[in-house]
Amino acid sequence: MKEQYDVLIIGGGAAGISAAKTLWLSGCRSIAIIEHKPSLGGILLQCAHTGFGAGLDGRDYAETLLMDFPKDIPCFCSTTVIRLFPDRSALLSNGHIIRFRLLILATGCREIPFGSLPVTGTRPSGAFTAGQMQEMINCHHYLPEGPAVILGSGDIGLIMAWQLLELGLKVTVVEKESHMTGLPVNRARLTGRDICFLPGTTILEIKGMPSLSGVTLSDGRFIPCRLLLSAVGLLPQRELLEGRKIPDWILPAGNCSHIHSRIESVIKEGASTAVKVLSLLDRAPSI
Repeated sequence: MKEQYDVLIIGGGAAGISAAKTLWLSGCRSIAIIEHKPSLGGILLQCAHTGFGAGLDGRDYAETLLMDFPKDIPCFCSTTVIRLFPDRSALLSNGHIIRFRLLILATGCREIPFGSLPVTGTRPSGAFTAGQMQEMINCHHYLPEGPAVILGSGDIGLIMAWQLLELGLKVTVVEKESHMTGLPVNRARLTGRDICFLPGTTILEIKGMPSLSGVTLSDGRFIPCRLLLSAVGLLPQRELLEGRKIPDWILPAGNCSHIHSRIESVIKEGASTAVKVLSLLDRAPSI
């Protein structure tokens, strides 16, 4: 493993891929990507629904992004960055330390779990975030048991409602707003489907131990379920910054910068961040 690069990219999803391709096409050859999963593609690899590009699902779309990916860019997959240091170096999970001049942080976003919500009760098996269940089903072929309750009707909530219906599960979506909040394309997938939508309420208590038995809503209703998914929002994943101000040698990109509703804007921001990096390289300290 080479120990130093002009540009280190943390995150091999759409933003990281786009940034790396842009840098390479612009003549920058000292680049590396660190990706914690076994292959590049990021969250696209767990998306079985269509709507990416010309009717592609997420996995097919990832393949199109990688078709012209430069083979000479080092990609260290199944590798995690443990810590970033002020001297512009990164400690990796394999024990190596990589130095760099500039860093593109393309670590994506994380879901808000039940533990962060004002929900009382037990913490039984059967409660997940929507993204966790999406990965379990589409990447690890896990078949959940229903009935299912999904808290939140944003895009990931509606996508998982559709997928659970496709698996034959009974699905209830609980939403504090008076309407479904996801994009029209994701609302349209549920048109005419046998789904129970409960607007204007939320979950107050989780029941069951060791296995989930149901939830109590803020309007007093009890909904029995074997599977509970939280889909209440996303936050940029910036734990590596340890809460400190972003230094000028770190440039966030994609959902790590701010939450995007469409993959096309993630790719666009990855490319624009790479262009900004190129303009900064001449002034960046040498390694």
